[in-house]
Amino acid sequence: MEDNIDSKVVGNRRFIIELRFDYNAFFFDKKGSIIESIKKLNLFPSFQWEVGMAEISIFDNKERSELRNLVTVNTNRFSFMSSKIDSIGKFYDDYDRIYTIIINEIGELTVRRIGCRIQGTYKTKSKDFHTILGKMKYDFPAQFYLEGYPMTDMSFQLNYENGMYRIGPINKTKDPFVEQNFTFKERENHVGVAIDTDNYLTNEKQPINEKKLIKDTLTLSLSIEKDLYSNIKDF
Repeated sequence: MEDNIDSKVVGNRRFIIELRFDYNAFFFDKKGSIIESIKKLNLFPSFQWEVGMAEISIFDNKERSELRNLVTVNTNRFSFMSSKIDSIGKFYDDYDRIYTIIINEIGELTVRRIGCRIQGTYKTKSKDFHTILGKMKYDFPAQFYLEGYPMTDMSFQLNYENGMYRIGPINKTKDPFVEQNFTFKERENHVGVAIDTDNYLTNEKQPINEKKLIKDTLTLSLSIEKDLYSNIKDF
């Protein structure tokens, strides 16, 4: 996955891969077995879990604000979130090992949607929030009519076919994007930019059951993240 951004410029990062599939009733009988099988993988230093009527959650910290990994499985959805990314390869391998357990337990899935979201904070050339805000404002076309509005912050979102991205400057203290998405104490507070990109495939035109498509969606998200950062890293 050569499209990864240099880790030296990444402050905080969170990956989410989500599969949506046709309802699978076997899940109800396999909840305990899924938990025990995932536990044996030893992916997390602390293994916590919760079971509901139609969902199981596996996470790595009793304090929800401090968790760094979260696995959620229910009758028609499986997601894996991690904000502790040692490497892209390891993240995907962990995901793949969990996914393999799920299909071994409840059978092959008819996948309807593959989604990958990457949220992060990134360091820029400038270390001053207002300088970054000014450069972002300057780069916008005149038809946005920004001159008449005193700007204290900025967030721009673009929706495109099969995805969206959102970018904006972040401040070192009490930044809403950082406080909402990175609640753990180990987070890095810094001035720079935020990038939030979400890409997906659906089975509306053709089947998407092939496992390779999950990795392809992650690779696409990484390339979009890197392309966006390359355009704003000199702010």
